[in-house]
Amino acid sequence: MTNSNFEDSQTNSVSNNPVYSVGEFSHVIKKLVETNFSYVRIRGEISRPSFPGSGHVYFTLKDADGTIAAIIWKYTIPRLSVKPEEGMEVICTGKITTFAGQSKYQIIVDNMEVAGEGALLKMLEDRRKKLLAEGLFNPEHKKPIPYLPEIIAVITSPSGAVIKDILHRLSDRFPSHVYIWPVAVQGEGSAKQVSNAIDQLNQLSKETNVKRPDLIIVARGGGSLEDLWSFNEEIVVRSVFNSTIPIISAVGHETDTTLIDFVSDLRAPTPTGAAEKSVPVRDELKARVGELGLRIHSSFLSKVNNNKDHLRNLVRLLGKPDQILDNKNQKLDYTFKDLENLFQNIFVDQKNKISQFAQRLLPPKVLINNLDAKKQLLDTRFRNLIENLIDKKQTRFISSGKLLEAASFKRVLDRGFSLVMDSEGNPIKLSSQASNKALVNIKFADETRSAQLDVK
Repeated sequence: MTNSNFEDSQTNSVSNNPVYSVGEFSHVIKKLVETNFSYVRIRGEISRPSFPGSGHVYFTLKDADGTIAAIIWKYTIPRLSVKPEEGMEVICTGKITTFAGQSKYQIIVDNMEVAGEGALLKMLEDRRKKLLAEGLFNPEHKKPIPYLPEIIAVITSPSGAVIKDILHRLSDRFPSHVYIWPVAVQGEGSAKQVSNAIDQLNQLSKETNVKRPDLIIVARGGGSLEDLWSFNEEIVVRSVFNSTIPIISAVGHETDTTLIDFVSDLRAPTPTGAAEKSVPVRDELKARVGELGLRIHSSFLSKVNNNKDHLRNLVRLLGKPDQILDNKNQKLDYTFKDLENLFQNIFVDQKNKISQFAQRLLPPKVLINNLDAKKQLLDTRFRNLIENLIDKKQTRFISSGKLLEAASFKRVLDRGFSLVMDSEGNPIKLSSQASNKALVNIKFADETRSAQLDVK
């Protein structure tokens, strides 16, 4: 084959390959990846989780050798047993797909589980430190457990040995009215059910058809860390903290510890122990009441006998009634005599004082005459004062009138002077105040005449 023929064959081979658009090729790659990796499980560490307003969750799943983008659609999130957190090591189950906008592949997560107990313990410790820093575990928030609750609400699984043990123990110790609120105690949605049960029990009141319980027991049997994880969820811890009804936690065995144990008002090592801590023993109470009744009766009899002895001693100390009354009557007579003398002396003294005051007083007629003479004197002085004041004012008025008459401009006119006024009656004092041929009024002593200035 010559070089020319070889080049022609190569050209024909290239020209026979299909030509894809970018979008078409992206679709082919997407179909190829989704077909071959429709179900995968990938283990890695969550990095840079993002929670936008759309409700979806975006993060990167990484390990020492690589990374892969991951997405959790918002309708998948409620089904997850764990919430994505920075640094959490998880196993994600889902399908691999591509995102043409950035030419990358990613996993659409359908399920997520924590990878190993060590990761769970680390997440549990981080959450415990966070809630501890917020003060949710402080002792001052603990509420006292009622001594004898009338109604007890038990939040647990409706089947199994836990609820039977609690009811049996309550019946043996002190039968009480029990509300059973059934919930799932592990698995998907368990934490939400427990939280809702606590919140709704707290909403009961006198206005509702169901009476509010006096105590809540949250219980389940033992299990692994994963089995008990619902009681480590933050939503359950916060519901217990916000509860106004006292809560006893009885989750797992005595060696199991969950976050609900730190925030509850009392922790019981087992569900049976929770029942024992909820109510006293009825037979022991009966015995105690009987013992107290006997002690009260004995104390009462002893008190009555002591009072009788004391009364007898008092009677012996008292004399005969006649002698007591005679002494009191005699003392009363002396006291009455002293009072009589005292009042008589007071009356004599007051009578003498009245006589002395009466001698100092003038007869009313003399007082009236003196006051009448004083009144006449004051009347005379007042009339004289008014007459003098009127005379002075009259003399001053006459003088002012004469002075005004002497200063009147009419007297000036009577002496041959005249007053020149403009048409409005205003005096013209200077010739510059009147223009040529101006009309003026001239006031003489007897009448006013009109004239025109500078007429030739």
